[in-house]
Amino acid sequence: MGKISMQLKEYDVALKYYKLATKDPMGQWGMGTLHYNGWGVDQDYAQALAYFTLASQQGHTEAELQLGLMHLSGIGVKKDYGIALKHFNAASKSGHVLAFYNLGMMHAMGIGVMRNCQTSAELLKNVAERGTWGNELMDAHALYHKGYVDSALIKYLILAEQGYEVAQANAAFILDKDDTDFIRSLKSRYKRAFVNWKRAAAQGFGGARLKLGDYYYYGQGTEADPVEAAEQYQIASDVDHNPQAMFNLGYMHELGIGRAQDMHLAKRYYDMAASASTDAHVPTMLANAKLLTKLHMEWLIQFYKDFTFTMLYDSILVWYTSWSVYFTSKIDSLSNFFVQLDETATEDWDIYLMSVLAIVLGLVMALRGHNMRAAQQNAPPQPPNQ
Repeated sequence: MGKISMQLKEYDVALKYYKLATKDPMGQWGMGTLHYNGWGVDQDYAQALAYFTLASQQGHTEAELQLGLMHLSGIGVKKDYGIALKHFNAASKSGHVLAFYNLGMMHAMGIGVMRNCQTSAELLKNVAERGTWGNELMDAHALYHKGYVDSALIKYLILAEQGYEVAQANAAFILDKDDTDFIRSLKSRYKRAFVNWKRAAAQGFGGARLKLGDYYYYGQGTEADPVEAAEQYQIASDVDHNPQAMFNLGYMHELGIGRAQDMHLAKRYYDMAASASTDAHVPTMLANAKLLTKLHMEWLIQFYKDFTFTMLYDSILVWYTSWSVYFTSKIDSLSNFFVQLDETATEDWDIYLMSVLAIVLGLVMALRGHNMRAAQQNAPPQPPNQ
């Protein structure tokens, strides 16, 4: 009721309703607006700032915009482009057109940020696409889902010529699927689809890069160019992290199409695709199995080509030489042991020898006595003499 009264310029009535809702962000924004403009109350920027701040803390988009404008122009507060930028960013997250516009102008003129024409153009493009003419997109979407594909395509093509990224992608999608009779020639359809995929890709539409790569690879709508196809797949892989683009790069490296043949790099891209999407696990597993089989087959073929009897003789000679050196070193070590033993022996060697013989003889006697006692115990008892 407060907002309606304010639109009808019944500011006293609006003030009454907004005072009843000062704990609500909408009521706080209304009170801030009345004090900011001096409608029904004395103009008071400090009060307006306080109410807008309370509303923004509760996520009110219009309050965020007003705070951004106040800090940008220095009305009621000291100019602070950094705070203005923060509030405009917050409002833009809710899709506020004026927030996009102010952000675009700040980036265009380098106010509070480094000047960046590309960022400014993207922000202002959001503003341009949010006009009433954007309703045509919704009409085209509805026509497509009702089955009026040709009518939807005509609308999308008109909007695509006006620079609408979504319209460019949708028109290319319909032409690519061959769902329309509006353009009967397949060659003409592919050419038109290629142009729109290229335009959508230039505006940052992720899936368009992958489709451009396909068109360059198969020569649809343009001359076949594997090198350019690989470049488009590379952009889709690096920027959009598209698993299909990663898989395609692996395939091209495996076969050496558009890129230098490199089996290890092919495996790397296959593994990247598997990491990027669970749906790619089975295809990449099969591709890696094929790749490993191919590598082993190539090794066996190369080994068979290089194999000769001279190589076999050289291998046997190397084996024989290595074992000869090994046994010779062992025999030398044993000889050195006996030489060292002989050098360390004293003149009383006969005493040591007799001691060893006595120990051996004692062991033999002890073992023999043990065996005799065991035999007597196991012998059957003798019958008594009669």
